[in-house]
Amino acid sequence: MEISHSDRDRDRRSSADSAEPTPSRHTCHCGKSFIRKEHLRRHQATHGERNFVCPICQRSFTRNDLLRRHLTRHDMPTAPDPRRGRACDACHANKTKCDGGTRCTLCVKRGINCTYKHASKSSSGSKSPSEDTADPRAVANGFTSPSLIQNLTPGTPQISPNDEIKAGFKRIANHVRTGEIPIGEDTPVPALDKNWIEGNSKEYFGRFHDTWPILHGPSYVTMDTSLLVSVSIAMISCWLRNPDEFEDVVLQLHESLMSAFSDWIANPRSRHEYDEPWPFETYQAILMNIIFAFYHGNEKLVSKASLLRGTFVVALREAEFFNSDNAAEQQRVHYPGTFVPWLMTMRDRWKRLIVSLFKIDTYLSTARFQAPTLFREEIDLTMPATYSLWNAYGLNIFFKRITLEPTDRSNFKLSEVIANPNTPAKPLLLFEDVHLALCGLLPAIWNQTQIVRRSTEAGRSTQNCTSSLAWQLEAWKADIERLKHQCFHAAEVGEFPFTAYIGDYDEDPVRAKALATSNIKCLISECLMTYHLQGLQLYADPRMINSVAMASTVSPDHEAGVRPRLQKLHTQLNIWAKTPESRRALLHALAVLRQCESDLQANEPQTQSIDPTSYLAISMSALVVWAWLMFSEAACSCVPTINHINIGDDPLDLQNTARLETWIQAEGTAGMNNIPLCRCVSEGWMARFNALLPLGRRRWEMSDEVAPILNSLSAGR
Repeated sequence: MEISHSDRDRDRRSSADSAEPTPSRHTCHCGKSFIRKEHLRRHQATHGERNFVCPICQRSFTRNDLLRRHLTRHDMPTAPDPRRGRACDACHANKTKCDGGTRCTLCVKRGINCTYKHASKSSSGSKSPSEDTADPRAVANGFTSPSLIQNLTPGTPQISPNDEIKAGFKRIANHVRTGEIPIGEDTPVPALDKNWIEGNSKEYFGRFHDTWPILHGPSYVTMDTSLLVSVSIAMISCWLRNPDEFEDVVLQLHESLMSAFSDWIANPRSRHEYDEPWPFETYQAILMNIIFAFYHGNEKLVSKASLLRGTFVVALREAEFFNSDNAAEQQRVHYPGTFVPWLMTMRDRWKRLIVSLFKIDTYLSTARFQAPTLFREEIDLTMPATYSLWNAYGLNIFFKRITLEPTDRSNFKLSEVIANPNTPAKPLLLFEDVHLALCGLLPAIWNQTQIVRRSTEAGRSTQNCTSSLAWQLEAWKADIERLKHQCFHAAEVGEFPFTAYIGDYDEDPVRAKALATSNIKCLISECLMTYHLQGLQLYADPRMINSVAMASTVSPDHEAGVRPRLQKLHTQLNIWAKTPESRRALLHALAVLRQCESDLQANEPQTQSIDPTSYLAISMSALVVWAWLMFSEAACSCVPTINHINIGDDPLDLQNTARLETWIQAEGTAGMNNIPLCRCVSEGWMARFNALLPLGRRRWEMSDEVAPILNSLSAGR
């Protein structure tokens, strides 16, 4: 009896449905099996990288045909289907198989336009997707004509690298605003943006990274890092490299990110969500943008950053982020492993995020004349690894350096070390630790300032109330000088603490040593500027002086409204200017001026990059000098009194503490290098401070907020 084809097919299908997959079927590693091998290959593509990206909305697909089908939703004509025999012009001329798409593989390799003019001759209505020229503005604004499909691909000659970067920033800013890039999730970097983001990280991993080591440079890979972190790196790099070129698009992206971060943090999370992995890369991106706002210096940006910083600290407290036991549990559950470099990286990235947040909290609080948000007692972590180990590029370098690491650092709680100038960990201290100790003095200094202000208002004496804080301040200053001497001595013999600052370039010891020396000089400068900032706030009331200086710039129409309060502040400043504290504050301000002028003249490394800490110290010093000039004497003081100092001559420098202390304890006049500190030449003194601040787009605008008397001078530069 004969069996028909239909019966044979039906029996084959039924037996296949009832039986287990046979070895003749093609099986994927995920367990699924297919009769035809091409079906298996198509399925396996879903496990791989999504290489087909929509140039309009950046959705990615595993297959070209899915992308082609998706493009029709944007009312866009697609490139000819290669299975229909229509190759691009280059493949047709080369007589090779064309895989189609907006750019075929051959055209990508050659870096040429992928056109279909030949194909259009045989198919009316088919138009080349590359006949028109790209308009970067259209790309950036989020809509694209069919002619722009080709030009959206990075590296094409129709769009310059800078225009590609700007378009990318605008596109990502728009997606952040619309929520297409969610906050709190580790969204990967789209393939479309990989090249330009990856190519804009050099400036970030220079001086900025050395000052704010939030990220682990040796393990940073663009495609393995959250888009929020990677695009923040590119944003900071582009602005550091060329603010004139990238200012507008950088600020557009930054403001979009800051608004999205604020909205995300303001949305309370339930307690059970804190058992999930911390959105660590989101935390890093938030902190990087807060720091960037401080670097930029725009008053509006700094104000927003200050608000975000406050809610960020509260959110981290809620998540018990500052608790070391909780951090250890997070690592054990969500980032398990025993490989030493992995464990160190996971542990120290947590420490360094907290340390950097503590630093920027101090700077923003100082710049805004506010109390700090984060306290040293909350920092429940041991001392971090050295700069050298954190910047060990390569496992061979890591295992070489870990043998030189002062292991006892991990036995001391950082909060205890930075609270005690006589800490048992003193031999292990580095500049970073001393700097944190100086930052940790701010809450007590701020409280002391409030007490002095209220006591002055009530007519009560405030003598000797600053002695404890003054001793701590000078003790940490002595540690800066001790480490400075040790580092430059150890540099000759290659010992600790100098070796703690060796970064990259192990293959070039001379270059590695030069970079370490540069890094040490920048750290010394940052420590000294922070020391003087704390001294200025301990011995003066910058907030009160700022109010008086601000009122001095108020127009006569508004002056009547502030006059009663202004008279009260004038009285307080007249009293302050005759105290030893005012003269101590003046010496701190003059020390900043001398140090910064000397560094600029010597072209020291700290003057070759943006340094907002120095700008803040310069601005606050100008504010204090202005107040002393205006309120210390009722008349001209150009003629020296008996108790007179002339810094640079008598004494030669500010290290002669005995001579300076004699002047501090008795009222008298002062000068520097034979130029009197008198209100007659107040504009000249302010001009000297103003000359230390950068010009143009690099102008740190917060300097005019901290010291309003500099505002009129900057307008004329």
